[in-house]
Amino acid sequence: MEFGTVAPTFPPIENLIKVAKRLEEKGYSALWFPDHLMGWYPNDLWLETEFSKRYPSCHMFYDAFCSICYVANSTKLKLGVSVTEILRRHPVVLLQQAVTANHATKGRFILGIGAGEAENVVPYGIDFDKPVAKLEEALKLIRIILNTDCGEVINFKGKFYKLKNAAFDLKPIGQIPIWIGAHGDRMLRITAKYGDGWLPVNILPEVYKELIKRLEKYARDEKRDIDEITKAVFVSLVIDERREEVEKLLKTPILKCHALLIPSYIYERYGLRHPLGNFRGLVDYIPTEFDKEKILKLINSIPDKAVKLAFVSGTPEDIVDTFDKYEKIGVEHIVIWNVTYFGDFSKVRISYDLIDEVIKHF
Repeated sequence: MEFGTVAPTFPPIENLIKVAKRLEEKGYSALWFPDHLMGWYPNDLWLETEFSKRYPSCHMFYDAFCSICYVANSTKLKLGVSVTEILRRHPVVLLQQAVTANHATKGRFILGIGAGEAENVVPYGIDFDKPVAKLEEALKLIRIILNTDCGEVINFKGKFYKLKNAAFDLKPIGQIPIWIGAHGDRMLRITAKYGDGWLPVNILPEVYKELIKRLEKYARDEKRDIDEITKAVFVSLVIDERREEVEKLLKTPILKCHALLIPSYIYERYGLRHPLGNFRGLVDYIPTEFDKEKILKLINSIPDKAVKLAFVSGTPEDIVDTFDKYEKIGVEHIVIWNVTYFGDFSKVRISYDLIDEVIKHF
C-alpha cells in the first residue's frame, strides 16, 4: 500500500520543495495539492488558533497546477491534484494545464477531479448548476481530445461544451491518470467509465467496503476490470500516543468543525442528525457564511460520535488497525492529511513522528 500526503498551501512557496524532498526520504509515494480558493474554517474560528499568529487566514492557497510545475524537478514523487473540478475552467483549458503538469513531472502527474464544492464556486459567482452532468460530459470530451492525432480537427457538440474546428495537439507523456473523487451512485458510475483511480474523502472502512462493491458492479457494466482502477482514500488524521489525548483533541472547536463537512446521510447511518439538517457536507459548505457565534453554536450541538466520523483517529496502533482494514478491502493508496496539530500546535513534531511509525509498519 502506498501513502501520499497533502502539500503546503501557505507561503512561502519554497516550503513546497523542502517538504517534497523530506517526504521522498521518508518513503512517501505522492504529494497532493488541494485546488481551492477557500479553506474549511470560518475565519473567526481560525483566529482562535495558534496558526493565526503566522498565517492571518486559512484561505491562502497557491494554484495547484502552478505549484506542481514549480516543485516537479526537485522530487521523484508522484504529484497530484486533490481534487479539482470542471466548473472554474473549460475542459480544454483544464486539459492544457494537466498536460503541462504531466510534462513538468515527466509523466508523474495525477489529475484528481470531482464534481466540485460550493465554497470554491458559489461565492465567486460561478454557476454550480448540474456539476455532475458537466463533469461527465467534460471527461467524455477530454477522452476524445486525448485520442485525436496531431493535426486532426476536433468537433464536439454537447449539452454544455461545444468545439468547432478546434485543435489540441499538446500530447501527454504516456497517459494522464484520472482519479475521481466519487461518493454518490452517479459519480461511482462515472468513475467506472472514465476513472483510472477512485479517491473518495473521509470514508471509513465499513462505508468504503460497501461503495467498492458498487464500483465493481459498475466496472463490470462498462466491461472493465476493477483492477484497472486504483483504489485510494483521502483521510483526515488525528494521532497521539494516548487515547485520552486524542479524545481531548477531538473536542477542540477547530477539529469539531470537520464534522460539519460530513453529509447528513452519513449522520443518519449512525442514528444521528446533522446540525444543518439535510446537508451535503463539503458540497454545500461555505465557511464564510458563518460568524463566530453561529459556528460555535453549531459546533456545540455536534455529538462526539459524529466528530469521530470525520477522522481516522487514535494511537499509532489504532491507526495501523484502521489502515489494515482499508488494505484488506482493496485500498492501494492512502492520502494522509495530518490535522492533529490544528487542535494543539505543540503536537506538530510528535504527530508527524507517530505517522512515520505507522507508515513503517506497511
